[in-house]
Amino acid sequence: MMYTPKENFIHFYHNDPVEWTPMADDICMFQPEEINLYIARGFVLQQEPFPVEKYGGPDWFGVEWTYDPVSRGSMEVSHPLSDISEWEEKIVFPNLDDYDWEGIGKKNAAYLNTDKMVATTIFSGFFERLISFVGFENAAIALIDEEQQEDVHKLFSRLADLYIDYIRRFHEHYGAMHVCIHDDWGTQRGLTFSPDVHTEMIRPYIQRVIDAVHAMGMSYEQHSCGKVVQLIPAMIEMGVDTWLGQDLGDLNNKDALIAEYGDQFKFGVTLPKLSTTDLEASKPEIRAIVEKYAPKRVWTRCDRTYTPEQKAYTYAYTRELGRKR
Repeated sequence: MMYTPKENFIHFYHNDPVEWTPMADDICMFQPEEINLYIARGFVLQQEPFPVEKYGGPDWFGVEWTYDPVSRGSMEVSHPLSDISEWEEKIVFPNLDDYDWEGIGKKNAAYLNTDKMVATTIFSGFFERLISFVGFENAAIALIDEEQQEDVHKLFSRLADLYIDYIRRFHEHYGAMHVCIHDDWGTQRGLTFSPDVHTEMIRPYIQRVIDAVHAMGMSYEQHSCGKVVQLIPAMIEMGVDTWLGQDLGDLNNKDALIAEYGDQFKFGVTLPKLSTTDLEASKPEIRAIVEKYAPKRVWTRCDRTYTPEQKAYTYAYTRELGRKR
């Protein structure tokens, strides 16, 4: 077999044989600057480099964000609503027909001419988007306040429509085969809301997106930081294809989760930090790490502390080990 990285990843998600353990290096993330959501959140990924100093500003819905280059993340500056009941009156949804999808593709033709799996991310999925509109405390209350829940349901339904339309356009215009929705549900102590609240208020809309993604032949990744182990069974039931998450030791012990759910679910694993930045000295350590995860049904990425040379060696050894299977 001689798979491309894209084919190898698709086989991985379809439970077919793979040639090597898929890595983040096998993915071509596409998040063009024309979608101001990515400028606001500080994650433009395209053919031409985007200047970091221009990150921040208004997103899809006019919410203002400020970018912190140290943490490489954005925070909303203020919230446009004092009460979620105002959303239909005050929030203007983006009109996806306004974007020059063909022109964006032509501008990034060389970037998209790849044998990697094209993927994209939608930032501020459902709960995070609610937070961006009313703030964290008001968002948390809105999920459980019977007088506000109907408005939240209407908002999330409209968001699901938007996300499905957006994903469809990325699939049809750019050949995207994978999408990640960014929605933090936990802290280092536990869930932000109860599993019952997740089931009633959030799960139905994620389910709609997942079903649409799978109907397109794509795979779905749920991003969620924090200790969300209680929701792993729900993710499996919904058909979430993967969750990278954070390995928080006893809080989110990735190895323990793989042992418990690895036959039902495909975890993403961030390879641990190395004891040295010296390439030659770190090679045995890298080989041991790669060999540890090679038999497991996971995909991996290098910790951000790896040097470019260590990342390249990790990828090369992962491919070499796959050829020896």
